[in-house]
Amino acid sequence: MTALLVLSTLPAGLVMVQEGLSRPLQNGLFLYHKNIGPIVLILVMLRLVLRVLKRPPPMPDSVSRPQAIAAGVVHALLYLTLLLMAVSGIIRVQAGGYPMEFWDPLMGGLIGRDETLAEAASAFHALCKTVLIVLLAGHVGAAMIHGLIKRDGVFSRMWPPV
Repeated sequence: MTALLVLSTLPAGLVMVQEGLSRPLQNGLFLYHKNIGPIVLILVMLRLVLRVLKRPPPMPDSVSRPQAIAAGVVHALLYLTLLLMAVSGIIRVQAGGYPMEFWDPLMGGLIGRDETLAEAASAFHALCKTVLIVLLAGHVGAAMIHGLIKRDGVFSRMWPPV
């Protein structure tokens, strides 16, 4: 679920800021993007709790120690980046004085309007976007290598997702 939401929110975020979009399309993309972020935040936090409670199975013997370390680092960075991206998005929206329609009853008004904070959160959110795209590309590439070329059981550890 997290992957599907991220893979739909990322392009929405990239498109919604493009010049020349019709206002209804742009508004719909902003509405979707800013209201899905907190859901991603909740799902990632739940996923981290599950990772603590239920450790993943060990890597197959075909995965070298450096590869296993790299996989662990990429996973940790993915979780961290998703957390930071969601939090910076929430800060950007609230500090910018914009509503989070679905979430306002639960967390509206946590941060007052502050244009300097909104701009900093926006810049940090953009940095996280770039980091996330790079991490996702590496993760998908590694999954494809393990699933299509090596066929060593690593891909079956993540699909179907649980």
